[in-house]
Amino acid sequence: MADQPDVEADARPRTDDSRSLIRGSFRTAFAETDSRLLQSYAVVAALLSALLATFVVLALPVWIFATVGGSEFATFSRAFLIVGGALLLAVLIGPVLSTARKHRRGTASARADLLAALAGYLFVASLYVSLLISAPPDAREAPPALLAPAVEFLYALPAVYALAPPALGIAAILAVHRLAR
Repeated sequence: MADQPDVEADARPRTDDSRSLIRGSFRTAFAETDSRLLQSYAVVAALLSALLATFVVLALPVWIFATVGGSEFATFSRAFLIVGGALLLAVLIGPVLSTARKHRRGTASARADLLAALAGYLFVASLYVSLLISAPPDAREAPPALLAPAVEFLYALPAVYALAPPALGIAAILAVHRLAR
């Protein structure tokens, strides 16, 4: 009878499983890593993702109302809001998902966890830089004296340059996912 599996042990609910891949990955990444930086990024990414999802959901009706009766480009712009929001969410949670996957497979390392957290924070910073570049002139405030030269430089850039920082942040996350072992 020693060859028989323990049915009672298999019937017990597992506490580390989640029906949601994302929620389960956040739990795994937070619990399994020794990196405080990755744990903090998991919390920051969860909060920013919830905030971004809320903004997209709240902005969609306003955007639809503002573009009703417009051209085909207006219809395309509505779809872009959803696609762009989903892309940003995917990139924000990407380092956490990647780290959780590595921990589940047993291929995680402290170095990979640290690099994933750094790449995630770099992406968050790139979003802020992008917002500075694309800020309308009437919404710009005077920066603190210490940061004034850098912020003024970013304000002076054409708005199309706002795409570059997030693109570099995405490239960093992809590079860390691919190369950090």
